[in-house]
Amino acid sequence: MKRIQFKNTYLEVSPVCIGTVNFCTSVDSDTAKHQLEKFFEMGGNFIDTAHVYGDWEAGPKGKSERIIGEWLNENGVRSNIVISTKGGHPDLSDMDLSKINPERIGKDLDESLEYLKTDYIDLYFLHRDNPDIPVDEFLGVLEEAKRQGKIRYYGCSNWKLDRIVEAENYARKNGFTGFTCNQVMWSLADINSSGISDKTLVLMDDKTYEYHKKTGLNAMAYTSAAKGYFTKLYNRQDISDKISSRYDTPSNRLIFEELVKTAEKMNVSLIEIELAYLTHQDFVCIPIVTFSNDEQLKQGIKSCDIVLDPGIVEKLRNLKRYVI
Repeated sequence: MKRIQFKNTYLEVSPVCIGTVNFCTSVDSDTAKHQLEKFFEMGGNFIDTAHVYGDWEAGPKGKSERIIGEWLNENGVRSNIVISTKGGHPDLSDMDLSKINPERIGKDLDESLEYLKTDYIDLYFLHRDNPDIPVDEFLGVLEEAKRQGKIRYYGCSNWKLDRIVEAENYARKNGFTGFTCNQVMWSLADINSSGISDKTLVLMDDKTYEYHKKTGLNAMAYTSAAKGYFTKLYNRQDISDKISSRYDTPSNRLIFEELVKTAEKMNVSLIEIELAYLTHQDFVCIPIVTFSNDEQLKQGIKSCDIVLDPGIVEKLRNLKRYVI
Protein backbone atom coordinates (compact mmCIF):
# COMPACT_ATOMS: atom_id res chain seq x y z
CA MET A 1 0.00 0.00 0.00
CA LYS A 2 1.20 3.50 -0.78
CA ARG A 3 2.12 5.91 2.00
CA ILE A 4 1.12 9.53 2.45
CA GLN A 5 3.54 11.93 4.12
CA PHE A 6 2.04 14.50 6.43
CA LYS A 7 3.21 17.98 5.49
CA ASN A 8 5.97 19.35 7.74
CA THR A 9 6.54 15.96 9.39
CA TYR A 10 8.39 12.71 8.84
CA LEU A 11 5.19 10.74 9.36
CA GLU A 12 4.31 8.40 6.48
CA VAL A 13 0.90 6.85 6.89
CA SER A 14 -1.56 4.66 5.03
CA PRO A 15 -4.28 6.60 3.17
CA VAL A 16 -6.87 5.41 5.68
CA CYS A 17 -6.61 5.23 9.46
CA ILE A 18 -8.35 2.58 11.55
CA GLY A 19 -10.59 4.10 14.20
CA THR A 20 -10.83 2.36 17.56
CA VAL A 21 -13.55 4.30 19.37
CA ASN A 22 -15.59 1.11 19.95
CA PHE A 23 -12.74 -1.19 20.97
CA CYS A 24 -13.53 -3.18 24.13
CA THR A 25 -17.07 -1.82 24.27
CA SER A 26 -19.31 -2.76 21.31
CA VAL A 27 -16.24 -4.37 19.67
CA ASP A 28 -14.90 -7.04 22.01
CA SER A 29 -11.18 -7.44 22.70
CA ASP A 30 -10.67 -10.46 20.42
CA THR A 31 -12.40 -8.71 17.52
CA ALA A 32 -10.40 -5.55 18.18
CA LYS A 33 -7.11 -7.46 17.90
CA HIS A 34 -8.39 -9.24 14.81
CA GLN A 35 -9.22 -5.92 13.14
CA LEU A 36 -5.80 -4.49 13.97
CA GLU A 37 -4.10 -7.61 12.59
CA LYS A 38 -6.14 -7.61 9.36
CA PHE A 39 -5.58 -3.88 8.87
CA PHE A 40 -1.84 -4.31 9.34
CA GLU A 41 -1.71 -7.39 7.07
CA MET A 42 -3.45 -5.44 4.30
CA GLY A 43 -0.94 -2.62 4.47
CA GLY A 44 -2.48 -0.22 6.98
CA ASN A 45 -0.13 1.36 9.50
CA PHE A 46 -2.14 4.23 11.03
CA ILE A 47 -4.13 3.73 14.25
CA ASP A 48 -6.25 6.41 15.91
CA THR A 49 -7.49 6.22 19.48
CA ALA A 50 -8.12 8.47 22.49
CA HIS A 51 -7.54 8.35 26.21
CA VAL A 52 -11.29 8.54 26.86
CA TYR A 53 -12.39 5.82 24.44
CA GLY A 54 -14.31 3.14 26.28
CA ASP A 55 -14.72 5.09 29.50
CA TRP A 56 -18.50 5.27 29.01
CA GLU A 57 -18.69 1.65 30.19
CA ALA A 58 -17.71 0.18 33.54
CA GLY A 59 -14.26 -1.27 34.03
CA PRO A 60 -10.71 0.01 33.67
CA LYS A 61 -10.08 3.37 32.07
CA GLY A 62 -8.51 3.69 28.65
CA LYS A 63 -9.98 0.47 27.23
CA SER A 64 -9.16 1.26 23.60
CA GLU A 65 -5.60 2.33 24.34
CA ARG A 66 -5.02 -0.73 26.53
CA ILE A 67 -6.07 -3.27 23.87
CA ILE A 68 -3.93 -1.51 21.27
CA GLY A 69 -1.01 -1.64 23.69
CA GLU A 70 -1.55 -5.37 24.20
CA TRP A 71 -1.64 -5.99 20.45
CA LEU A 72 1.49 -3.93 19.82
CA ASN A 73 3.35 -5.73 22.62
CA GLU A 74 2.27 -9.19 21.46
CA ASN A 75 3.23 -8.59 17.83
CA GLY A 76 6.35 -6.44 18.21
CA VAL A 77 5.29 -4.05 15.44
CA ARG A 78 5.50 -0.72 17.27
CA SER A 79 8.19 0.67 14.95
CA ASN A 80 5.98 -0.11 11.93
CA ILE A 81 2.90 1.64 13.29
CA VAL A 82 1.94 5.31 13.49
CA ILE A 83 -0.20 5.96 16.56
CA SER A 84 -2.35 8.98 17.15
CA THR A 85 -4.17 9.44 20.42
CA LYS A 86 -5.96 12.28 22.13
CA GLY A 87 -6.09 13.72 25.63
CA GLY A 88 -7.85 16.55 27.40
CA HIS A 89 -11.41 15.34 26.99
CA PRO A 90 -13.91 16.59 29.59
CA ASP A 91 -15.12 14.14 32.20
CA LEU A 92 -18.00 12.21 30.64
CA SER A 93 -20.13 12.86 33.72
CA ASP A 94 -19.75 16.60 33.23
CA MET A 95 -18.76 17.99 29.83
CA ASP A 96 -17.71 21.32 31.36
CA LEU A 97 -14.89 22.56 29.11
CA SER A 98 -13.37 24.66 31.89
CA LYS A 99 -11.93 21.49 33.42
CA ILE A 100 -9.48 21.09 30.53
CA ASN A 101 -6.09 22.55 31.43
CA PRO A 102 -2.40 21.92 30.75
CA GLU A 103 -1.96 19.86 33.94
CA ARG A 104 -4.81 17.55 32.92
CA ILE A 105 -3.26 17.08 29.49
CA GLY A 106 0.08 16.12 31.00
CA LYS A 107 -1.62 13.52 33.20
CA ASP A 108 -3.61 12.11 30.28
CA LEU A 109 -0.48 11.87 28.13
CA ASP A 110 1.47 9.93 30.75
CA GLU A 111 -1.41 7.51 31.22
CA SER A 112 -1.76 7.05 27.45
CA LEU A 113 1.91 6.12 27.20
CA GLU A 114 1.39 3.56 29.98
CA TYR A 115 -1.77 2.05 28.46
CA LEU A 116 -0.31 1.90 24.94
CA LYS A 117 2.88 0.30 26.30
CA THR A 118 5.04 2.70 24.31
CA ASP A 119 7.71 5.30 25.03
CA TYR A 120 6.36 7.80 22.52
CA ILE A 121 3.25 8.78 20.62
CA ASP A 122 3.64 9.76 16.99
CA LEU A 123 0.79 12.29 16.83
CA TYR A 124 -0.85 13.62 19.99
CA PHE A 125 -4.08 15.60 19.85
CA LEU A 126 -5.80 17.95 22.24
CA HIS A 127 -9.24 16.31 22.21
CA ARG A 128 -11.11 19.48 23.10
CA ASP A 129 -10.33 23.15 23.68
CA ASN A 130 -10.84 25.48 26.61
CA PRO A 131 -11.13 29.01 25.22
CA ASP A 132 -10.60 30.44 28.71
CA ILE A 133 -6.97 29.27 28.67
CA PRO A 134 -4.50 31.09 26.37
CA VAL A 135 -3.17 28.94 23.55
CA ASP A 136 0.41 29.53 24.71
CA GLU A 137 -0.25 27.46 27.85
CA PHE A 138 -1.48 24.51 25.80
CA LEU A 139 1.33 24.76 23.27
CA GLY A 140 3.85 25.09 26.08
CA VAL A 141 2.97 21.73 27.64
CA LEU A 142 2.95 20.06 24.21
CA GLU A 143 6.33 21.51 23.25
CA GLU A 144 7.76 20.31 26.57
CA ALA A 145 6.39 16.81 25.92
CA LYS A 146 7.99 16.92 22.50
CA ARG A 147 11.35 17.94 23.96
CA GLN A 148 11.09 15.05 26.42
CA GLY A 149 10.51 12.61 23.57
CA LYS A 150 7.03 11.65 24.72
CA ILE A 151 5.44 12.81 21.46
CA ARG A 152 6.79 13.40 17.96
CA TYR A 153 4.13 15.84 16.71
CA TYR A 154 0.91 17.32 18.01
CA GLY A 155 -2.41 18.53 16.69
CA CYS A 156 -5.90 19.62 17.67
CA SER A 157 -9.28 17.93 17.59
CA ASN A 158 -12.58 19.81 17.86
CA TRP A 159 -10.93 23.22 17.96
CA LYS A 160 -12.68 26.12 16.28
CA LEU A 161 -10.93 27.91 13.46
CA ASP A 162 -10.19 31.14 15.32
CA ARG A 163 -8.34 29.22 18.03
CA ILE A 164 -6.42 27.19 15.44
CA VAL A 165 -5.32 30.42 13.79
CA GLU A 166 -4.37 31.89 17.18
CA ALA A 167 -2.27 28.82 17.97
CA GLU A 168 -0.60 28.93 14.56
CA ASN A 169 0.33 32.59 14.98
CA TYR A 170 1.76 31.97 18.43
CA ALA A 171 3.74 28.95 17.25
CA ARG A 172 5.21 30.88 14.33
CA LYS A 173 6.29 33.81 16.53
CA ASN A 174 7.96 31.49 19.05
CA GLY A 175 9.60 29.01 16.71
CA PHE A 176 7.34 26.14 17.75
CA THR A 177 6.25 23.34 15.46
CA GLY A 178 2.63 24.11 16.21
CA PHE A 179 -0.32 21.99 15.21
CA THR A 180 0.57 19.62 12.39
CA CYS A 181 -2.95 18.22 12.00
CA ASN A 182 -6.58 19.09 12.62
CA GLN A 183 -8.94 16.23 13.44
CA VAL A 184 -12.48 17.29 12.56
CA MET A 185 -15.89 15.77 11.79
CA TRP A 186 -16.03 15.58 8.01
CA SER A 187 -17.34 13.35 5.26
CA LEU A 188 -18.72 13.65 1.76
CA ALA A 189 -22.12 14.20 3.37
CA ASP A 190 -23.25 17.59 4.62
CA ILE A 191 -24.21 17.78 8.28
CA ASN A 192 -27.38 19.18 9.81
CA SER A 193 -25.88 20.72 12.94
CA SER A 194 -29.18 20.43 14.81
CA GLY A 195 -28.75 16.65 14.66
CA ILE A 196 -25.49 16.79 16.62
CA SER A 197 -26.26 16.37 20.31
CA ASP A 198 -22.67 16.88 21.52
CA LYS A 199 -22.13 20.57 20.93
CA THR A 200 -18.43 20.32 21.80
CA LEU A 201 -17.81 18.59 18.47
CA VAL A 202 -16.45 20.80 15.70
CA LEU A 203 -17.57 20.21 12.12
CA MET A 204 -15.69 20.95 8.92
CA ASP A 205 -17.21 24.08 7.41
CA ASP A 206 -16.41 26.13 4.32
CA LYS A 207 -14.13 28.59 6.15
CA THR A 208 -12.13 25.83 7.83
CA TYR A 209 -11.89 24.00 4.52
CA GLU A 210 -10.50 27.11 2.82
CA TYR A 211 -7.99 27.53 5.66
CA HIS A 212 -6.72 24.00 5.06
CA LYS A 213 -6.40 24.73 1.34
CA LYS A 214 -4.55 27.97 2.02
CA THR A 215 -2.13 26.68 4.64
CA GLY A 216 -1.84 23.00 3.72
CA LEU A 217 -2.61 22.00 7.31
CA ASN A 218 -3.02 18.23 7.43
CA ALA A 219 -6.46 16.89 8.30
CA MET A 220 -7.94 13.72 9.70
CA ALA A 221 -11.66 13.19 9.14
CA TYR A 222 -13.69 11.37 11.78
CA THR A 223 -17.19 10.03 11.08
CA SER A 224 -15.82 9.90 7.55
CA ALA A 225 -18.47 7.46 6.28
CA ALA A 226 -21.37 9.56 7.63
CA LYS A 227 -22.60 6.63 9.75
CA GLY A 228 -23.27 4.67 6.54
CA TYR A 229 -26.00 7.11 5.47
CA PHE A 230 -25.43 6.90 1.69
CA THR A 231 -25.01 3.11 1.68
CA LYS A 232 -28.19 2.64 3.72
CA LEU A 233 -30.03 4.95 1.34
CA TYR A 234 -28.75 3.03 -1.68
CA ASN A 235 -29.70 -0.35 -0.21
CA ARG A 236 -33.10 0.94 0.94
CA GLN A 237 -32.27 0.04 4.52
CA ASP A 238 -33.89 1.58 7.55
CA ILE A 239 -32.14 4.78 8.59
CA SER A 240 -32.34 5.57 12.28
CA ASP A 241 -33.75 8.85 13.49
CA LYS A 242 -30.30 9.76 14.82
CA ILE A 243 -28.65 9.35 11.42
CA SER A 244 -31.57 10.88 9.56
CA SER A 245 -31.60 13.99 11.74
CA ARG A 246 -27.93 14.50 11.00
CA TYR A 247 -27.70 13.66 7.30
CA ASP A 248 -31.09 13.51 5.58
CA THR A 249 -30.93 16.89 3.83
CA PRO A 250 -31.80 18.13 0.31
CA SER A 251 -28.13 18.77 -0.43
CA ASN A 252 -27.21 15.22 0.52
CA ARG A 253 -29.86 13.86 -1.83
CA LEU A 254 -28.10 15.71 -4.68
CA ILE A 255 -24.71 14.43 -3.52
CA PHE A 256 -26.19 10.93 -3.33
CA GLU A 257 -27.32 11.03 -6.97
CA GLU A 258 -23.83 12.02 -8.16
CA LEU A 259 -22.19 9.50 -5.82
CA VAL A 260 -24.30 6.65 -7.21
CA LYS A 261 -23.52 7.63 -10.80
CA THR A 262 -19.81 7.71 -10.08
CA ALA A 263 -19.73 4.42 -8.14
CA GLU A 264 -21.76 2.54 -10.73
CA LYS A 265 -19.65 3.92 -13.58
CA MET A 266 -16.44 2.85 -11.83
CA ASN A 267 -18.00 -0.43 -10.62
CA VAL A 268 -17.02 0.15 -6.99
CA SER A 269 -18.94 0.58 -3.75
CA LEU A 270 -20.26 3.92 -2.54
CA ILE A 271 -18.03 3.86 0.52
CA GLU A 272 -14.93 3.51 -1.65
CA ILE A 273 -15.84 6.73 -3.47
CA GLU A 274 -16.74 8.47 -0.20
CA LEU A 275 -13.35 7.75 1.34
CA ALA A 276 -11.47 8.43 -1.90
CA TYR A 277 -13.15 11.84 -2.10
CA LEU A 278 -11.57 12.80 1.21
CA THR A 279 -8.11 11.65 0.13
CA HIS A 280 -8.37 13.60 -3.15
CA GLN A 281 -8.11 17.06 -1.60
CA ASP A 282 -5.62 19.87 -2.21
CA PHE A 283 -4.12 19.07 1.20
CA VAL A 284 -3.44 15.83 3.02
CA CYS A 285 -6.59 14.33 4.50
CA ILE A 286 -6.72 10.89 6.08
CA PRO A 287 -10.19 9.46 6.79
CA ILE A 288 -10.61 7.62 10.09
CA VAL A 289 -12.76 4.56 9.49
CA THR A 290 -14.34 2.12 11.93
CA PHE A 291 -15.32 -1.37 10.77
CA SER A 292 -18.06 -3.78 11.81
CA ASN A 293 -16.71 -6.71 9.81
CA ASP A 294 -13.90 -7.82 7.49
CA GLU A 295 -15.85 -6.89 4.36
CA GLN A 296 -16.12 -3.27 5.48
CA LEU A 297 -12.41 -3.30 6.29
CA LYS A 298 -11.62 -4.59 2.80
CA GLN A 299 -13.73 -1.85 1.21
CA GLY A 300 -11.91 0.74 3.29
CA ILE A 301 -8.55 -0.59 2.14
CA LYS A 302 -9.72 -0.79 -1.50
CA SER A 303 -10.54 2.92 -1.40
CA CYS A 304 -6.79 3.58 -1.16
CA ASP A 305 -6.40 2.44 -4.76
CA ILE A 306 -9.26 4.52 -6.18
CA VAL A 307 -8.17 7.31 -8.51
CA LEU A 308 -10.87 9.92 -8.98
CA ASP A 309 -10.94 12.20 -11.98
CA PRO A 310 -10.41 15.81 -10.84
CA GLY A 311 -13.67 16.75 -12.53
CA ILE A 312 -15.58 14.28 -10.35
CA VAL A 313 -13.96 15.60 -7.19
CA GLU A 314 -14.81 19.16 -8.20
CA LYS A 315 -18.41 18.25 -9.04
CA LEU A 316 -18.90 16.58 -5.66
CA ARG A 317 -17.20 19.48 -3.86
CA ASN A 318 -19.46 22.02 -5.59
CA LEU A 319 -22.53 20.15 -4.35
CA LYS A 320 -21.41 20.37 -0.73
CA ARG A 321 -22.76 22.88 1.78
CA TYR A 322 -20.74 21.37 4.69
CA VAL A 323 -22.89 22.48 7.63
CA ILE A 324 -26.60 23.25 7.38
